[in-house]
Amino acid sequence: MTTSRQSYVKRGNRRIGGWLFPYSARFIDMLLDLQLECGVQGAVGEIGVHHGKLFILLALGRRVEEAAFAIDVFDHQHLNLDRSGKGDRDVFLANVRRWLARPDAIHILQRSSLNVAPADLLQACGPVRIASIDGGHTEECVVNDLLLVQAVLAPRGVVILDDNFNEFWPDVSSGVARYLFDPAATMRPFAITPNKTYFAATGDVGFYRRLLRSRNAYFFEKTARLFGCDIDIFGTQAYTFSLKRRVIERIRHTPVAPYARALRATMRRLAR
Repeated sequence: MTTSRQSYVKRGNRRIGGWLFPYSARFIDMLLDLQLECGVQGAVGEIGVHHGKLFILLALGRRVEEAAFAIDVFDHQHLNLDRSGKGDRDVFLANVRRWLARPDAIHILQRSSLNVAPADLLQACGPVRIASIDGGHTEECVVNDLLLVQAVLAPRGVVILDDNFNEFWPDVSSGVARYLFDPAATMRPFAITPNKTYFAATGDVGFYRRLLRSRNAYFFEKTARLFGCDIDIFGTQAYTFSLKRRVIERIRHTPVAPYARALRATMRRLAR
């Protein structure tokens, strides 16, 4: 990991407007490293960049020769039919200039993703190895965006979908169901982190599940089933975000737990 990417994951992304759970940022950062180590090649990008919070993390994980794409309606809010976020191009570009050494290698498509064809992305930046989908939250947009990225996905590419289990946006889950039951769908989900669901081509699911489980065993919680697919869940419990809470949880299940509780009570009395 480069120093700039490490700094961005730890502190920088907090200064940018948007929504990205700390553990999901770390997980995606690890996924970028895994792809680089395994020789996965291609562009990176996002549909629905808002102010660039996740986009910049993806772009920081590029090789020198790799491009990045950003699709957003920005100030054309009449195209944002479900009002899911409100991107700002000027703010986005300012954040890009702050963090990225090669802002000229970013291809911005200011339009609805419903009006973007696979050929547009391939012409702009070539096949894509990792892409985030966080654009329109209607069923139509979710299905469209999954099929769009599927069509340009590089071998062992990964798609990160936002808000699949967000109760405020049930259309996203409906869109995922429609996609997975579509005979044209070639991707399957393989992992979940806070507010993110990860997809890969069916033949690559085992590759990612095996490596991510081994590298991220501490935060692995369980394997579940999603529309017939085995999917691994990481870091969704609140205590996994706090070292203090993780330590407390471990102590609770050991013989020293009663003594620890007594010591804590004593320290509280002394502190009064």
